[in-house]
Amino acid sequence: EDMWGVPENLDLVKVQESVDRIGFSLNYRSMCRFFSGFFWKHPAIQEYEWIWRLDVDIEWHCDIPYDPFMLMQESGKLYGFQHIAGDPVEVQRSLAANVSEFLAGHPDLIPEGANLRFQWREVEKALSGRAGSEDWTRMTFNNNWEISHRSLWESYLYTAFFQHLDDAGGFFYERWGDAPVHTLGVSFALRKDQVMYFNDTGYQHQGWEYNCPDLPRCGCYKDPASLSCVQAEFSHGVRNDLIEHLLGWTDMSYLWFDA
Repeated sequence: EDMWGVPENLDLVKVQESVDRIGFSLNYRSMCRFFSGFFWKHPAIQEYEWIWRLDVDIEWHCDIPYDPFMLMQESGKLYGFQHIAGDPVEVQRSLAANVSEFLAGHPDLIPEGANLRFQWREVEKALSGRAGSEDWTRMTFNNNWEISHRSLWESYLYTAFFQHLDDAGGFFYERWGDAPVHTLGVSFALRKDQVMYFNDTGYQHQGWEYNCPDLPRCGCYKDPASLSCVQAEFSHGVRNDLIEHLLGWTDMSYLWFDA
């Protein structure tokens, strides 16, 4: 019960006002909180060290001929991602400020080689507790497909981070998403070289744009107009209303390595 629903210490009137104002049901917000701070504690996966999240609204267009867990283990990686895109600030206006506040209180715990520049335009400002939404890059791992080692989530640094956010109430007073929370956490809890980019599976989320690897084991359609992959019916006019929106979901995964 502690993993789901509105915590007892929150103001239910304020929570409902937020739902009425920006949408997103209490169940959706509970889901974001669950995946931010509890999913690895679920009894069904307690015996496993590695966790692969696969939501029902994703698909991939390539065969995977290798064991991704073994690949990560042999490479010394603790987190694997598929796609990076910008996340909206409108539903989580105070998230960045709360994260900056947390960083200011725990600078000694951040490992050397952490990729803070991936999330912050001015790292020193973030570490001093003075950063806000305008300083946050909003670059976010689409964590509906992610592979992680539970040591990341069980670390003192990440658990303290989640507790700080949970105490602030932003999962319900606003709509803080688990994707940006994971991304922010990974950016300061792991070294840059402990993260792996899986760019060879043809991952796609809810019919949006996706990377189309030029590999014999991939079966996807490349739209010559946008040089990106979309489901074939999009380019044939059935879903042309979505083509414009696809431009906002361009994969920015290279930014993790360029930061």
